[in-house]
This record gives sequence, C-alpha cells and structure tokens, in this order.
Amino acid sequence: MTSTLLDIPFDHYQRYGAAAYLLNALDLAAPRVLEVGANRQRLLGQFLPEASFLYTDLHAEGDEKDFIVADATALPFPDQGFDAVVSLDVLEHIPAPLRARAAAEMARVAGRAVIVGFPPEQAWVKDAELDANNRWFELFGEDYVWLQEHKEFGLVDTAEIVATFEAAGLTVLRFGQGNAELWSSLMGAHFIKVKFPELEPLVSAADRLYNSRVFAGDHSDQPYREYCVALRLDSDVDRLRADPPFQAGQDEEATSLLKGLARGLRDLAVRTRNSEAEWESTARALDAYIVDLDSAKREWGGTARYALELQAAKDAGDADWLARQQQWEQRDREGAEELALAKERNEQLIAEASAIEQRAEQARQKIADEFEYQAAAYARSRRKWKVAMLLVGIAGAAAGILLGWAVL
Repeated sequence: MTSTLLDIPFDHYQRYGAAAYLLNALDLAAPRVLEVGANRQRLLGQFLPEASFLYTDLHAEGDEKDFIVADATALPFPDQGFDAVVSLDVLEHIPAPLRARAAAEMARVAGRAVIVGFPPEQAWVKDAELDANNRWFELFGEDYVWLQEHKEFGLVDTAEIVATFEAAGLTVLRFGQGNAELWSSLMGAHFIKVKFPELEPLVSAADRLYNSRVFAGDHSDQPYREYCVALRLDSDVDRLRADPPFQAGQDEEATSLLKGLARGLRDLAVRTRNSEAEWESTARALDAYIVDLDSAKREWGGTARYALELQAAKDAGDADWLARQQQWEQRDREGAEELALAKERNEQLIAEASAIEQRAEQARQKIADEFEYQAAAYARSRRKWKVAMLLVGIAGAAAGILLGWAVL
C-alpha cells in the first residue's frame, strides 16, 4: 500500500480498503468493476490499479471517460456487464423504498460479485452517529449534513438487502467492520479538525496510525459498517469463507491511543469553543460598548455643540445684558442727577412757594386790613349818609310844613 493511501481519512480507508480486500480475495484477473455512487477521488481505483473501473453517480464529476451519470435504481448497463459491482456508503442516502430496487439493479449487472457497504439499522450505529453528530453540533450549532440525511432516510435494513440479492440467485456473505465507538471518536476528531485547522497534522497522523496498524484487525460485535458480498459462484463463496476480512490481531495499543487522542481533542475543542464563546461574548460586549461609546460621543458631540451654542448665546446675552446694565446704570446716574436737580429745584420751589405764601399772607393781611379799614370807613360813611338822609328828611319835612303854611 502506498504512503498516499495510508494518509487518506480513516473512514475512506475503511470503505475502500475493505472493498479492495474483498475483490482481491475473489482472485479476479484484471476485473472490470462498476462503482455505483463513486466519490470524486476514485479511491477504489487507486487501491486496485490492475482493475479497470467505470464510476457512476447522480451528478457529473467532470468529463472523464471513466465517469458517467446514472441512477442506481435504473443502471444503463447490460446484464452481467461487469465482473463486480461495488457501492460503498450509498444505500443509506437512497430513500428506503428504492433501496431494494437499487440492490436488484446491482445484482443484475454483476457477473460474479456485488459488494455493498453501509451503516446498518442497529442501535449501536445510531448511538455512534448521534455521538459524532453531537461533536459537529457543539462546534457549529447545526447537524452534520450526511448524518442528518441518515436520520431522514433511515439506516439500511440488512435483511432487506440480503433478501434482494438472494432473490436474484446470489449467495450472500456478511462481514462487520469498524468498531462503532472508535469510528465515532475518530469522526469527532475529523470534525474538530474542520473547526480548528491547526490540528490537521495531528488528525492526519491519527488517520495514518489507524490505516497502518488498526484497520486490518478492526472487527467488533458492534461494527459501524456492514458489508454484504453477493456471489454467483460457489467457488467464490468458499474462497471468501476461507479467508474472511478483518481477522488480523487487534492492535490494542494503537486503538487505545486513538481513543485517548480523540477524547483529548474533544476536551480541547470544548474548552477552546467555550473560550471562543466567552471571547465572542466579550467581543460582542466590546462591540456594544464601542457602539454605545460612539453613540455617546455623538451625543456628547451634539451636547458639546449645544453647550457651545448655549455658551455663545449666554455670552451674547451677557454682553447685551452688560450693555443694557451699563445703559441702565447710566440712566440711573442721569436719573439720580436729574432727581438731585429736581430735588434742588423742588427745594427752591418750596422756598419760593414759602416766600410767595409769606407774601400772599402779607397781601391777605394787608387786604384784610384794607378791607377792615374800608369797611370801617364804609360804616362811618353809611352812618354819615343815614344821618344826612335823616337830616334831609327832616329838612324836607320842615320845608313841606313851611310850604303848607305858606299856602295857607
């Protein structure tokens, strides 16, 4: 095995290494192999360079001559057109009602053997996938896309696939491979590597350790992946039964090291994730603080401008008030001066009024005296007039008497 293939991810090595072992065990001379649902790397061809391959999938992987688009439930090939048909981790991605049809199509176009590998519908497989998916979820906050599809479509019913192959006249051998707990641990390490690319050299070293020392003996009563090998020839059945895969001694030291490494990486990833979450929380708080600070700066800037405007208005108001105060003080001074002048004038007027009043009093007194004198003079004159009138009357009376006497 080349160092390049030993460096591929362990999960790929499990699939393609197992298929290569099974095909080699059949001792096919330069076989023509069809891979249904191939990946873009064409890894099976790298494991078996002496074989010729045709690869199919639902979507084109380029314009290579060895790759065509084909539906697994309706393969566009003649009966027994290939020595062997291989399909690895494909059935669980086909809706459950169509899986038997896909298996029947593979049996139809296979000349000697069909090899299908898949995670079977078993409780320990579900637990392993749930554990692996939880590793992805705790790192990325969502389900891993392929494991999510396993849940949506359901895992593979091995009995249904076996019955389909047997109905096509094939003999089926079943082999479990890959301890489910170890698979989950190593998948978790790969998920961690996606989150923290700095760990890629360490995870790659773990892959190489698994591929070189653990794979050949990685069998378990609770395997993650099951292989159904459907054979047309009894000789192939006998050959494979005599030399079953995955029977090498288990490398307990390497297995323990890989499990411990996976647990350590998970603990490291969880602590790192928690630290990142704390830093993200701190960063969000800092961003919010910066936003608040910018808002405060803008508010303070507006407040400062408003304060400056108020200060300018106050200064202008103070200047106006000072000018007005100075005017008022000038007016007060002028008013005080005017008041003093008025007071002085008033005092003068009072003095003049007092003098006038004195003169008036003197005039009144003089008039009163004059009036009293005149009244006295009038009284004397009146008395004199009355005396004169009396005398005139007496004189008149006397004259009348005398005149009467004269007439007589």
